[in-house]
Formats: sequence, C-alpha cells, structure tokens
Amino acid sequence: MNFRHMLTVFKKEVKDLVRDRKTIMSNLVIPIILMPLLFTIMSGSMEKMEQDITENITVGLTTGSDTQEIRNLLEKEIFAGKPQIKLNGVFDDPVEAVRNNEVRFVLDVEKNFAANLEAEQPYSITVIYDQSDTKSSGSFGILAAAINEYSQKIVLERLAKKGIDTSILEPVKIVQSNAASEKANKNLMLMMILPMLISILVAVGGIPAATDLVAGEKERGTFEPLLTTQSSRMSILLGKYLTVTLFSIVSVISQFIGLAIGAAVSPGFFTMGGGGGDLSVYVPPLALVLIILITISLGMVFAALQLAVSTFAKSFKEAQTYLSFFIFVAMVPAYATMMMQPDDISLSMFFIPLLNSIASLKMVLGNVINYSYLGIALGTSAIYVVASLLFAASLFNKEQVLFRS
Repeated sequence: MNFRHMLTVFKKEVKDLVRDRKTIMSNLVIPIILMPLLFTIMSGSMEKMEQDITENITVGLTTGSDTQEIRNLLEKEIFAGKPQIKLNGVFDDPVEAVRNNEVRFVLDVEKNFAANLEAEQPYSITVIYDQSDTKSSGSFGILAAAINEYSQKIVLERLAKKGIDTSILEPVKIVQSNAASEKANKNLMLMMILPMLISILVAVGGIPAATDLVAGEKERGTFEPLLTTQSSRMSILLGKYLTVTLFSIVSVISQFIGLAIGAAVSPGFFTMGGGGGDLSVYVPPLALVLIILITISLGMVFAALQLAVSTFAKSFKEAQTYLSFFIFVAMVPAYATMMMQPDDISLSMFFIPLLNSIASLKMVLGNVINYSYLGIALGTSAIYVVASLLFAASLFNKEQVLFRS
C-alpha cells in the first residue's frame, strides 16, 4: 500500500462526489431544509391536537337525560369552573352521534339522581365515547376528573354534616421524591430519539457514495482502467473507503445541522410529552470525545461493509438493491432500544456492533457516565472496523467477485 496513491484516489473520489449536484442536494442540502420543516409541521400538529384534546370537550345528552334538573347538575355543579367542557345537543342515538364525530361524549344520567343524592345513595353517569379515537381517549381523563371532583365534594359535605373529620379518608399520604437528576429528566426525549437517529443515519449516510465508487464505476467502464494504474488495489480500496467514511460523517453532520435548526425553530418538539422543561445537554469533554470516536468507528464499519457489497454487485442498480437493506439492519436495534433507559443497559450491549454506539449515547445523555463501558464500546468498535475492512479487502482482491458476470 502506498499512502500517496491512497491520498490521490481519496482526493479524486471526493472531487467527483462534490461535482455531483444530485448527490450533494439529496444527501447534504435537502436534510438541512427538510428537518426544520418537518419539525415545524410535526410540532404544530402535536400542539394543535393537545389543544383540541384539553380545550374543546363537547358533551351531549341522551334524550332521557334532557331535563333542566340534569342540565343544572352538569353546568352548575360538575362542569362549574371548567369552560373547556361544553354541553352540545341532545341525541336519540348517542352511539351513532359519537361515531360520526357530532359530539365527543354523550352522558346518560339517572333520572332519579336527585332522590338518590338526598337519600345518600349512589347514582350512575354513563359516559358514551369512542375509545379508539385519540381525542376522545385523551379528553376522557379530563371529563372523568370533573365527575370525580364533584363526587369527592359531595363526600366531604356529607362528612362535615355528620361532624366527621375529613382526614379519615386519607390514612396514608404519598410524598414523591425524584431520585433522577434534573438533566436526565430534561433529556428524556433526546435519549429516545438521538441514538436512534444517529445509528440509522450513520448506517445509510455512505450508501450513495459506496454505490457509485465501485458498482457505478463498473457500469461506466472506468473501474478496470483504474486498476491498471500504479496504485495497488489496497491503496485504491482505502482511498474509496476513506471517501465513503467522510461522506457518511458529513451526511450525518448535515442531518444534525437541520436537527439543530429544527429544534431552535420548534423547541416544543423535543419537550412535548417528555420530562418537561428546556433542553439541557452537558457532556464531559472526555465522554464527548469517546462518543464521537465511537460514532465515527460505527460509520467506518458501515463504510467497509457498503464497499464490500458494492464490490460484489454487478451493476449500480444491483448495489442499490442490496444496500437498501442496511436501513433495516440499523432500524431493528434502533427501535428495539428506543424506550430503553440508561439503567436498563447491560454490559453485554457494549460488545455488540451498533448496540454499543446506541448504549453509549443513551448512557451519556442520561448523565450516567461509565468510562469503563465507553472504553469497551470504543475497543470493540475498533475491532469491528478492522474486521469489516479485512472483509472488504478480501472481496476487492478476488477477480471472480470483482468481475463476476
């Protein structure tokens, strides 16, 4: 292997990729534009749905419950002080009304509720709603809380009349004390999304370059002349390998530039439904260096494997077909570990390719840093880099694989 030849191949391939406007646009420019747009749309949709669930709760009555007494019960007692809950119509067929989205809930209140209330006997309020509808399911908790609050108020009034201390209803008080660090709480959504995104982006970021650098050159007829130059096959392979690795890392960086812009434009995207609060990310310098090296080594492993597949493929289209499966290779472990918390991560994960990167990211973002585990992840990643590169080199040096027909 000649370092100067390898560097020459590397520079040549980088220049060719930079000149390819379609590749630059699809893998570098579009993500920077698309991510903020996606964040804005998704964040707006989530905020609109949450507002609709909590602020627009329409309630109807069955025909049998349409009395002034029941209306007074609902409007002046149960729904008092809750302007988001509104009575809206009377329905002969409450099930059909709910299914047709005419109203979110239909209540059926016992006609003799007043007599039962006076006799201190229970009465029922039947809530008819669509449990498969997101808005109805989300609003049900608010409606049920209003009814329970009214029920609790009646209980307290009855105990007060009987001269009974209301504290008898609460023999045990639960006091919550959060043992998690404040930073871990704020990074909950990041721990779920960031490791998944990085693993998938690193796995697919170098595919366009890898497809073009071997299979594409075979198809264009420029690969054989390249092999006749003074450069050894190992120098050519390493030059192309560094190009794919660089392209993969740059692709990930462009995605995260878009991610950062999106987070700045729509900050509610990462905090909505999560631990709450503003994003607060602090990673110790040594841990940050280790995480970057682990991520780069993951990109190097995938770059070697992608070059190996591109070497095996007979054409550009065949290489694209094979390499498209890499996204599934990354998606399965990424989604399988999406809900995993730092405390759930076992030592064995740091020995498994791809999982070691995901586990390291989750651990650091969760503010649970174990440098021994990070060292193991980096060491095993280095082994996988060497193994994957040797595999790619073995295929690159076999004539029957390189020029199979």
